[in-house]
Amino acid sequence: MKRIALALLWLAAALPGLNQLRLLATAIAGRVGYGYDLEWMEGGMLHHALRIQQGRGIYVAPSVDFIPYLYTPFYPGLLALFGHLFGLTYTLGRMISVLSLVGIAVVSAFSLCGRRNQLLHRFEAWAGLALGLGAFAAAYPYCEGWYDLVRADTLFLALVTAGIAGIARWSITGAGWRGHARVAAGATIFVLAFFTKQTGFVYVAFGGLVVLVSNWRRAFAYTLAAGGLALGLVALFDTTSGGWFWTYVSKIHRAHDFSVDRFRDSFRLILGHFPYMTATVGVALVVAAVTRVRRGPLPPQVQPLLLWSATFAVSTVVGAIGFGTEWAVYNAFMPAFLHGGLAAGAAVAAMAACARMWWPRSAGRAAVIAALLTAAPLGVQLARATWDPQKFIPSQSDAMAGDKLVAQVRAIDGDVWMPSHPWYAYLAGKVPHVHRMGLKDVTRRQRRDLGSVAAAIRAHAFAAIVFDTNDLDTEAQEELQVLRGAITSAYRPAFKLPTDERPRIYNGGRVVPAELWVPTLAATAPPGAHVAFDFERTAWALTSWTPSGAAWGPGPVTDVPNLAVFGATGHRFASSAATGDEATGRVTSPDFVLDGARLTLMLGGGTDASKLRVELWVDGKLERTASVPAPGGETLQRVTLALGDLRGKTGRLVFVDDAIGGHLHVDDVWLWEAP
Repeated sequence: MKRIALALLWLAAALPGLNQLRLLATAIAGRVGYGYDLEWMEGGMLHHALRIQQGRGIYVAPSVDFIPYLYTPFYPGLLALFGHLFGLTYTLGRMISVLSLVGIAVVSAFSLCGRRNQLLHRFEAWAGLALGLGAFAAAYPYCEGWYDLVRADTLFLALVTAGIAGIARWSITGAGWRGHARVAAGATIFVLAFFTKQTGFVYVAFGGLVVLVSNWRRAFAYTLAAGGLALGLVALFDTTSGGWFWTYVSKIHRAHDFSVDRFRDSFRLILGHFPYMTATVGVALVVAAVTRVRRGPLPPQVQPLLLWSATFAVSTVVGAIGFGTEWAVYNAFMPAFLHGGLAAGAAVAAMAACARMWWPRSAGRAAVIAALLTAAPLGVQLARATWDPQKFIPSQSDAMAGDKLVAQVRAIDGDVWMPSHPWYAYLAGKVPHVHRMGLKDVTRRQRRDLGSVAAAIRAHAFAAIVFDTNDLDTEAQEELQVLRGAITSAYRPAFKLPTDERPRIYNGGRVVPAELWVPTLAATAPPGAHVAFDFERTAWALTSWTPSGAAWGPGPVTDVPNLAVFGATGHRFASSAATGDEATGRVTSPDFVLDGARLTLMLGGGTDASKLRVELWVDGKLERTASVPAPGGETLQRVTLALGDLRGKTGRLVFVDDAIGGHLHVDDVWLWEAP
């Protein structure tokens, strides 16, 4: 009965951690099957895996086809391998991260509650494990929900954690060659971590330090295995890629800015986010040190505290280095929060063990009191750190928006470039092309030749380009200096994507597909129609149009200040916003023969037909008018005028802007044979 009561007591102590794990599981379950980007680089990682599957390699010269992210290749390689069995999908990529989380939990249980530490019968150890993992789960929103993405971060964290837990045990177990083989296995795990993310080299060194402190006789085997395998694989990848492997994962990576201020601030951001967790680790280490001095050798239950506290310190430095690097976000702090949580969780059992040494006559009661006092602050911290998983779960409308967007792209005849979402193009049956992050990496303070990319754009290699909300903003234009001129000279905005074709992003930069651009080629009238006016000349005088008033400017325009006009073709269109909305005026066409059954125009702008309209005059008489259909706006819509008995006569068009504070856009006046 007493044991049951004690178990219930520890269950209550563990509840805040278990609740955090429940919240994390809820968020993951609601996201793992989502068929579109949760974070804007997920689709690019799938593109990496696709290229590996196709045998095309990922470390290649920059081109419009592909530029890799600046990461080592283990994650996309693993994704490509499993993709042969299950198909390359977002769900597969996320499942690798989810299984990595499961692996982290198993390894953590092995380390904190394993048989070697004789803790399987100790409730405090399992409660500490729940609180420690709960702290990591509670950091999920702070780390911007990075745990379950098609990204390398969680696999990296699983490998590092497994390597540390394994090497701590393997360095002191096994006799003869078996012991050295185990240490070599631990070194292999760390090397795999390095080939998942470059910061793994810090943990390679840390693993060597653990071996040196635990059993220096095996340090040579560790160094030989780690150094030989790492250097051998680097040489292999670099040789087979013609030197591009090291260029991307080292040279370009190191050329990015490093912020000393962000590096310094990281320690506050990490250690101060869960101050009770940090304090728990600090107090437990002080108690362990005093106990060692006053009471002799520490029991094995304290060893996990020492191991994960040291790891916490290393991971905090790693997080600071990562966050100091250009474009880093809070996912850099994931190792620190996991290993800090494990250190704090290990402190619960460690404090219980120290209490037994201080009060041996009432060891059981002293251990329970000490462990509960240690667990309580962390439990309070986790209870206060509740968060809403629903904020990270895409809605049904997001999935439907993705479906509509993919259908839109599929309907386009020809290649489509989606710089921020290349996998959407793949889902639409198109060939994915270079991700904007790749362009960003090799253009920011890099003198890389992107002439081939610019040439492809100028040659109208794509039938359309789908830009996100920030693809052509000021910062991006600075990064894409080589391409900005090519894009704006060879393409123009066709229309803004409606809100129901914009699947949202839930992690990292909140960018969504926003604009579809098409080549700046004069519109070709389909069979049965011919062009009456296309507005591709630079001045009204060159086309025999006659302006009156200031509104329509000196001629057709390429763009309008402070307005994004969509749906026009070619380089130019007519707009009464050329000199601002306050101006009014008209522009009148030359006489032309109405040799068709109907006339169509592309119209945009305001809908007030009394002040903004197109007039068709025949023999000095107003015969037809047209205006912008509701709800109006800057996206041009096709409007039709039936000619009827006017066919064959000579007419004139007049574009009218009598509105102070309104405007009208016009393009592509076509005459059609059939009604």
